[in-house]
Amino acid sequence: MDESRRDFLKKAGMTAVGAGVFVAGLNGNRDAFGAKVEPIRVGCPIPRASVFGQNGERGMILATEEINAAGGVNIGGVKRPMELVIIDTRDEEPTVPTSEVMLAIEKLILQKKVKVLMGGPCMSECSIAAMDIYAKYKVVDLATIGGFTPTWDKKSGSDIAKYKYSFRVSGSVKFFIKEAVDIFDGLKTKFGFSKIFISIEDSLVCRSAADAVQNAVVPKGWEIVGYDRHPITAQDFSVILGECKKSGAEVLFTWVYTPESAILIRQWADLQVPALPLGFCGAAEDPGFWAQTKGRAAYSIATLCDAGSTRVSITPKTIPYYDAYLKRWKVPPRSTGSVSAYDGAYILKDALERAGTLDADPLVAALEKTNLPVARGTARFDENHQIINGYDPKTSTLGNWMQWQDGKRITIHPRVGTGDVGDIKLPPALAAKAKVKA
Repeated sequence: MDESRRDFLKKAGMTAVGAGVFVAGLNGNRDAFGAKVEPIRVGCPIPRASVFGQNGERGMILATEEINAAGGVNIGGVKRPMELVIIDTRDEEPTVPTSEVMLAIEKLILQKKVKVLMGGPCMSECSIAAMDIYAKYKVVDLATIGGFTPTWDKKSGSDIAKYKYSFRVSGSVKFFIKEAVDIFDGLKTKFGFSKIFISIEDSLVCRSAADAVQNAVVPKGWEIVGYDRHPITAQDFSVILGECKKSGAEVLFTWVYTPESAILIRQWADLQVPALPLGFCGAAEDPGFWAQTKGRAAYSIATLCDAGSTRVSITPKTIPYYDAYLKRWKVPPRSTGSVSAYDGAYILKDALERAGTLDADPLVAALEKTNLPVARGTARFDENHQIINGYDPKTSTLGNWMQWQDGKRITIHPRVGTGDVGDIKLPPALAAKAKVKA
């Protein structure tokens, strides 16, 4: 174990208990008679080298520390601490097969004896496969980091009796696309834009996103003037961006997860492509992206997936979460997983206390009745066990689309709450074009 990882574990109150497995939590709680209380052990499959995995890990650790500091989880009148048993699934590393990820999850269930899981896998293909593991062993799982593919709730809905143990706290690409389409509607109405160039990574969730956007916006008068599907290992986008520049596109729709997406935005700025970058861009989410690009991130728009990733007051819990995260980790919440994993720990606590047991079936029933105010809105699940996304924080959890403006991530959609919220700004060349069309 290297020194930086050892320092991180020490800071997080975590100790190594086996190869790739780590534990976080408190073990000293005792009941009213002085007897030691067994912690609630929560298995956490997380790709720890992945930025999204790290986001989720930090969110879960923060929530667990808060829950334990407040006395733990009250089950049957006994307050028990929550303990995270974290295993590195490595599922966002290109060479790791799905079968290896499944073995890591089974290790948590069979060797570490956890009765409930929370976290990843993040890769959509792995999150889909994991649903069969949870069904096989009848253990409850809250997917709180990534795994956004619409195939997830399609699979759960195909046989909810079998897949009833799976709940997705993280969002769905279906809702992210709905948000994107609503933004497109605004761009068309306000600026007269009508041409889109699509650039995506060649993966299941990215292809789904591109298909969904085309199906939604073309009937509304948008024209797809170019389509690029590149390998996830791509590191040069100059040819693609040259084609976008020639196409006359006003919007460059992206769905790219890898750190190399930073190259896409830097080259977009350097080549002065007069099309507004908009979509999922893993690198653009990072609070340090402005400095990393020396300001070339300006005007780029990306989804941060969850309200609470910027300092915008959505519910009474949003700003306290944001400030606590910043204090704990010395950086703002990044994006994917930061808020949803934090909320997931509180959703689990709430359901356990209402169920009064860790037994799977009563816990499933309690989760199905969840109606809990959280940092990004109100947590409720639909009939397929997908958290309900929407624009009303009293009935749903909210997303967060931001634009880089003057060095800050400014929420431009949905325009709910107060704080770092603003209107979309256009690059100068595109603004001039918009005035001609308006």
